[in-house]
Amino acid sequence: MANQDYVNFELNVEALDGNRLRVTVDDSPVGSVSVEVPNPITPDEITNIIGLLEGSIQASRSDVAKAARAFGEKLFGGIFSGQVSAAYLASQERAGDAGLRIKLGLDDSGPLASLPWELLRDPRTDYLALSRQTPLVRFPRVLTTRPLVEVNLPLRVLVMISSPTDQEKLDVEGEWAALQEATADLRRRGLLELERLPDAQLVTLQRKLRDGTNYQAFHFIGHSAFDDRTQSGMLAFEDPKTSASVAVSGEALARELSEENSIRLVVMNACQGARANAADPFAGIASSLVARGLPAVVAMQFSISDDASKLFSQEFYQVISEGYPIEAAMSEARRAINSNLNNFEWATPVLYLRAPTGMLFPRRVESQASTGGIREMLLSPRGILIGLLLIVLLAGGGYVLSHLRPGGPNQVTTTPPAPVASDVDLTISSFRITPPHPAPGQHATVAMTIKNQGTTDTGSFKWAWFSTSDNTDQPSISDTVQNLSPGDSQVVKGDFYFGLQHVYQTMAWVDFDNGVPDTNPLNNIKQLAVITTTDPLTVDFTQSANGVPIFSGPIKGDDFRAWDFTISPGPGSDPNCVNANLIVRNATDASGNSVNELVTGKDDQVNTCSNLPIIFTLDQPIGSATVQFVASTPGQYSLELQDSGGNKLTSNSVSATGANQILTLKVPATSTVSNGGKVIFSGPANGSAAIRDVSFGLPSQLPQG
Repeated sequence: MANQDYVNFELNVEALDGNRLRVTVDDSPVGSVSVEVPNPITPDEITNIIGLLEGSIQASRSDVAKAARAFGEKLFGGIFSGQVSAAYLASQERAGDAGLRIKLGLDDSGPLASLPWELLRDPRTDYLALSRQTPLVRFPRVLTTRPLVEVNLPLRVLVMISSPTDQEKLDVEGEWAALQEATADLRRRGLLELERLPDAQLVTLQRKLRDGTNYQAFHFIGHSAFDDRTQSGMLAFEDPKTSASVAVSGEALARELSEENSIRLVVMNACQGARANAADPFAGIASSLVARGLPAVVAMQFSISDDASKLFSQEFYQVISEGYPIEAAMSEARRAINSNLNNFEWATPVLYLRAPTGMLFPRRVESQASTGGIREMLLSPRGILIGLLLIVLLAGGGYVLSHLRPGGPNQVTTTPPAPVASDVDLTISSFRITPPHPAPGQHATVAMTIKNQGTTDTGSFKWAWFSTSDNTDQPSISDTVQNLSPGDSQVVKGDFYFGLQHVYQTMAWVDFDNGVPDTNPLNNIKQLAVITTTDPLTVDFTQSANGVPIFSGPIKGDDFRAWDFTISPGPGSDPNCVNANLIVRNATDASGNSVNELVTGKDDQVNTCSNLPIIFTLDQPIGSATVQFVASTPGQYSLELQDSGGNKLTSNSVSATGANQILTLKVPATSTVSNGGKVIFSGPANGSAAIRDVSFGLPSQLPQG
């Protein structure tokens, strides 16, 4: 995963009235979804787990482990439930080896903001934060975020170590030695520099930051605390005269660091630097820094021992030096604490990340005069790939070298051309649906322009369009493009008939089955919300939900599954009608126009089983139902709404006074049938009815999809 960014899974938690939560997936490989769930954690459970982790509640190591596991799995089960769980599992599969970055938005979560979310534990695997594949980051909502800019090596880290005389003595020199040891090789190779401030005074930091040196990171080692009285975080700096503590707020530190525009990372090895005020999430030290635009802040939410602090710093900088994103460095540092100390201090560090990527320090090679030769070629992206291939070949025995060297065996002076590395970069340059606001049942055209931004041919690949991004098992439209040359584009289209659902979060996806080696799969997906009109969905049985014409004869009950309902004959009382069918027959209306009618019956027996009820089973909520039908005989005809348990909600009926009357039945719009409910149309036992059309109206609360 070195030099590779993660796929996002952005999860926002909002506290609602009635001790409920709204959990929203705002960004993921499979789209967005929102659910409401009960708050899974009680105030007593919050107090207990924080007490165990910060040490104010004494317990054995095994008891802490049991409590942490139970808490983490309960929190995971409550948050990752229903559609959120489905989106999480599908996103993990889509992310593959790239890994899934879990971005927690907790700005509106109330008291839950103070939870140790780093304990989230999937019962099927492990704690999310301990794996490089599922790093956990806090993602606060802020308006100001510094852009990532390329930097010249070495990376410069400014270190402040504070040890006031009136505070518990820290092994600050040991921390400094650990930092130096972890970065020794990097410093020797000129990739990183550490510079230690001579003291821990705010004015010293202020002066250093304006001397013209560009620092990329600020590392603080010392004491901090969260003042429950003022509900703000404070750092213990040093008084210049007495060397005693001087309380410096997170806001004051943020004010100085925000003046130095090159700083992208702040690491605070200080207790409770990540604690925050639930009412004001930016009152804490780390949150104050993020609010000022710092892209990434690492802080401690509980007390941390010297041993854990040193292990964290050493592994954290080592992994960043190996080219991994900062989230991966966090996970590796956590595991170093876990494996060496066998306690839960690994859950103490918290990463606040507002940058679009964890690769905080993209490196820039200084420009040089062009030599035109192989040196310049090898410095290019493609040249690096070719260089790697040469290294592999050279390591295989020196065969290439011996045959290229003048005077070598057989005096060979030429070699076959190196294979060209695949460089396919598919992207969706445009995506539209016409009309943009279709009526339910109306034909729409889905069109997208696919471009190959790479430098090699794509070969055959598939594209797909999903009518809802929360169900990507089967695409609504899919086809194949045989090839796109470098720089070429192709417009692809498909037909769709939208149903009743009011908002469709649709998704276009190129190469959804990973059929080609795309160098940047993150730009293969685009979403587009389609809002249908509020008109009822009217079905006249002339075509299926997919636009396929319906002719006279039996039809399947799932021909309208794409519109979230199915049709079936009712059981009736005649055992000979157990295998009755739904039949579409052609008729003529009063104006002489051809119309289709839906009836029940048996193919080989005219007018047999024609009096069965017709049942519409719904996969989504509706607020009303209307049928227009032809009554073949006098009698009572009714329309009934049932819930998913078969309980009658409401009904309406009408009497036909003669044969072949055209009548309409409607149930009140105030009655909402939820998912799995039924609309049942029936007539007299000795008569039959032919439905000309059926309409479903929206409920008063429009579903979001």
